[in-house]
Amino acid sequence: MNFKKLLNLILLLPLNLLAQTEPCGQTLLLKDLENRYPGFNQRYDEQYKETVHNAKQIAPRKIKISDTINYSDTIYTLPVVFHVLYNNIQENINDSLIFNQLEVLNNDFRRLNADTTNTRSFFKSRGGDTKLQFVLASVDPNGNPTNGIVRKSTSQASWGTRNGISNNMKSNATLGSSPWDPTKYINVWVCDLSYQNQDALYGFAYPPYGHPSWTAQSWVANPEQGVVLHYKVVGRNNPLANNGNLLTSRMGRVAVHEFGHYFGLRHIWADDQFSANRCFLDDYIDDTPIQGVGSSFACNHNQNTCIDAINDLPDMVENYMDYSSHDCQNMFTKEQSRTMRNALLVYRSSLINQVKIEEKSRIFDTVIFNEVLIYPRNNTQEIIVEITNDLVLNYVSFELYNSIGQIIQPIQKLTKNETIFRLSKLNSGVLIGVLRNNNGQVIRKVKLFAN
Repeated sequence: MNFKKLLNLILLLPLNLLAQTEPCGQTLLLKDLENRYPGFNQRYDEQYKETVHNAKQIAPRKIKISDTINYSDTIYTLPVVFHVLYNNIQENINDSLIFNQLEVLNNDFRRLNADTTNTRSFFKSRGGDTKLQFVLASVDPNGNPTNGIVRKSTSQASWGTRNGISNNMKSNATLGSSPWDPTKYINVWVCDLSYQNQDALYGFAYPPYGHPSWTAQSWVANPEQGVVLHYKVVGRNNPLANNGNLLTSRMGRVAVHEFGHYFGLRHIWADDQFSANRCFLDDYIDDTPIQGVGSSFACNHNQNTCIDAINDLPDMVENYMDYSSHDCQNMFTKEQSRTMRNALLVYRSSLINQVKIEEKSRIFDTVIFNEVLIYPRNNTQEIIVEITNDLVLNYVSFELYNSIGQIIQPIQKLTKNETIFRLSKLNSGVLIGVLRNNNGQVIRKVKLFAN
């Protein structure tokens, strides 16, 4: 049975089973786009890989830059508008849930969440700060002051469907709320996504893409762009998330997950959990382990659905792009963070033009490196250490020993991409150079042969 037939079969299963397996509508959304624009999935796959690879900036070892400020040190502040659609008082959620939802987004995207302490030791160094933060819009499309929250009563009882994605909540013409200009705002629709009183779908978001059905000038403005959230999972400790799987999804991280999709991330298991070769497909993110299936609202730290031949690690159930319980999730990785920033820069750049950009004052060399090298300079008393910008930002340190363990260069923080250590005594022979992270753990050890 091929994947599409199996997916169709799954969509015909009882809704309570669907609720256990597909809280996020990303798989259904991609299926819908493929139906509407044949060939979309193949092109999106190519675009996604290109986005990830561009984020890594594969280039010669030494790269000249014209500015002394590294763009990764820029913090982008993005405006958000919430469209709250309600058919009854319960669905008209309180402002406080929206405010703390924004707080959750900012903490999780900046890795300021208190539960980073729960990241397992072998994943801690992979945790990343996206340097993206969010504020409620303060000015509406007409230039008038706003609190960033649109409330609209509707006669539509529910926006859920049996086997697909509906975008009717995104238009006044279909009893929803039309988006504010998607090139200037991140639109978030809060509504009832249940179907026949079953909470099967918690949210969905359209990823950035470059399908030929949209021109370079118009595709971002498509009104489908934005994030949709089930009203019961908005905010931390939403009192309506009070039964079944909702109890494990009440820390506001459905929005974090869907914002990840909005900025181009896939599920950590690459949406192939019903495929026979699920461990051969990937999310194209290098620092997430291969994973075969979603975590089904659990927090099983022993889960290891795919075995890597080299350096096997368990599933990263801590990741926001898994289906693990919210009290289990606590991280995006560095590569996921780069991918989202790159998607923002490449595919949603007109949004950036409308937001405040905060620059840090830290100065970098006018030459950067895309790999780590430690080497002696021939016929001199110098050791050269070249590191990437990521390591500069993470405050790594360097120390040097001789072959019998005596310290030649005491530990020193590295604040530049290229550091030259000029040593008064550098005898010929074997030397050991050590790089440590800001926790003191060894991240690189090399043997050097001084002449």
